[in-house]
Amino acid sequence: MAKGKTLCNLCGKEFNERDMQENFGIHTRVGYGSKYDGDDVELDLCCECFDKLMDRIIPEFKINPIIENM
Repeated sequence: MAKGKTLCNLCGKEFNERDMQENFGIHTRVGYGSKYDGDDVELDLCCECFDKLMDRIIPEFKINPIIENM
């Protein structure tokens, strides 16, 4: 990966200005209680992939993480 560029983990495209503004990502070290204990998570999603991922996983949630602000 080129230094200073952010790539979407899902589709691999380089972030454009809008993707950089929205900054959909998870950057953390996983604590205990997961099969990923101690691993680092560096997840960046472009706007399109964020929408695709949320459309797929929201039906799995008992409590919807999306709060509409209209």
